[in-house]
Amino acid sequence: MTQLPLCLCRNRFCQGGLEEKLALVKKGVSFLTSLAPAATFTIIVLLTYFTYQLMEYNVLSTCVVYFFSIELFGNWILFLYNKSFIDKSAGNSELCSGLTHDAVRQLRYCPTCKIYKPERSHHCSVCDRCVHQRDHHCFFLGTCVGGYNLCYFILFCFYACLGCMYACGRLHGYYSAKYLRAFFSREFIYYFYPVTLIFWLLGKAELPEVGWVTLLYMSAATVAFTAFCVCQQLVFLLHGQTAYEYNKGLLMVHRSAFNNFIHVFGRYWYLHILFPFPRKRVPTDPRSFLKIV
Repeated sequence: MTQLPLCLCRNRFCQGGLEEKLALVKKGVSFLTSLAPAATFTIIVLLTYFTYQLMEYNVLSTCVVYFFSIELFGNWILFLYNKSFIDKSAGNSELCSGLTHDAVRQLRYCPTCKIYKPERSHHCSVCDRCVHQRDHHCFFLGTCVGGYNLCYFILFCFYACLGCMYACGRLHGYYSAKYLRAFFSREFIYYFYPVTLIFWLLGKAELPEVGWVTLLYMSAATVAFTAFCVCQQLVFLLHGQTAYEYNKGLLMVHRSAFNNFIHVFGRYWYLHILFPFPRKRVPTDPRSFLKIV
């Protein structure tokens, strides 16, 4: 009798050793995390499509939809393109030929990547690479946030927050008018997705209503999450810290808040905010591996 794939995976997991079980768990977690960017893309497409359907058809509404779409996908593409990985060819000791023997001994060596890594860089177990000025690994966008793509991450979250706020307003107006459920009334309980789903199972709500509440729930949750990310990153940025350094209580650079802002967003920061285009990337000087600020 042919066994189901789930049964085969369960039997293999139970029969394997500790190392095999850990490897299977790691593969399972890696597979689940790889689905997060696809989920993010799906949410953006759904909210954009249904928000556009609820808007008045005019030039302004069309421009608004295209503007937010360009900002979101443009900054996402730049975020992925400008990965903050440390080049593995930088692991050769010849790069540090200008340093003294005592200075070379101070270099930070990564045994996994087999490279010398600069200050403020750390190894990411998910990406399996050393990341320049690593802040954190973003599962929703698919790679690490570091010194070279931090500005695109902040701008993506900023426009995701604004776009979802606009979508949330449109969805709330349509839902409250169609189903006569004002938020500040006895019907406010229907705005909570788990409750609406239970009411649908009990026959007290329609399936389309569950769909609209799901979209409203996703847009409101995205607003809260992205607003938190933007505020948190701006606090770290103005202090000249990454999330790792903030949690460890480290302050590696000593610049003014304005210079820290310019260091991340560039001299023409206002153009980056209005339209997504790549920043000029400054190559890393190997002699600065002792301390990169």
